[in-house]
Amino acid sequence: MGIGASGIATLAGCMGGSSSGTNITMASVMEKGTSMVHAGELFKERIEEESDGDISVDFSYGGAYGSENETFDLMSQGAIDMYTGGSDAYKLYTPEYYFFNTPFVIESFEHQKKIMQTDEFQNEVYPTLEEKGNIRVAGDRVYRGMRYFTSNKPVRTPEDVQGMELRLPSSDPWVTAWESVGASPSPVSLDELYSALQQGVVSASEGPPAQISSLSLWEVQDYYSLTAHLPQSGQMYVRSDFYQNLDQSQQDMFDEIISEVTKEATQWAKSSEEDLLTEIEENGMQIIEDVDSEAFYDAAAPGIERLFENSYTGTWDDWRNL
Repeated sequence: MGIGASGIATLAGCMGGSSSGTNITMASVMEKGTSMVHAGELFKERIEEESDGDISVDFSYGGAYGSENETFDLMSQGAIDMYTGGSDAYKLYTPEYYFFNTPFVIESFEHQKKIMQTDEFQNEVYPTLEEKGNIRVAGDRVYRGMRYFTSNKPVRTPEDVQGMELRLPSSDPWVTAWESVGASPSPVSLDELYSALQQGVVSASEGPPAQISSLSLWEVQDYYSLTAHLPQSGQMYVRSDFYQNLDQSQQDMFDEIISEVTKEATQWAKSSEEDLLTEIEENGMQIIEDVDSEAFYDAAAPGIERLFENSYTGTWDDWRNL
């Protein structure tokens, strides 16, 4: 990073267009053991094999390029060719559609996928990501797991989280949703989550089982409460101008492989979710199953309604009834 973003961009462009082959620089803020990194690993393995080494992939995960927002910024500048991770690109470039990734709005991954396959997303959202961010959505939406709540005391109802210092991603809509429930949110980047809990900067967090496992949060939290407040998913992305500069055969290979690995990553995540919950419990966290999830959704409703009135497109009812 010492050479600066413009220098990295120049270097990446030189590698991508060299006669010795095409190199893809891919990043993720997530850790090994998550479905998005799994998808990235599958993609690297297959495209290198199927291209007979003509395409190579340098894959750095665990936040090597900074936060997700910082990584998308570098991607837009040309410093990174691909990203496999969360949904901050939508928050950055199409914030009015970010409702699909806001807690307490959507209750299932299948419903979330249905929303993102609408004509409105196809004709409005994805072209805007390319125009504003130089970011092209690649492959299918990938399941990451249902998001639940970690803490050092059992959480069963909204009353249990009143005033609790809750780590959240740096996202105003997420803060609004959880403030409506009664928590006291504190934005902390994912790569700093473990230390923030360990040092008492925050006293609780939330996330899917893969996140708890990959960060060994059982070392710093005692309870995992099944609030089921967001079906978490992610996406693979490719820098639009990088993709357009691939020849047709490379694009066809890219599209086929990315479609395969994103579908497989979803199946991998779904099949491993129960195993991860067992692992979490075996490592000392107590699973709290008797959570009044409906009460959490009801408590969050005033904040969600405000978001649709002031920030999000359409109405909450329209999207829920899709």
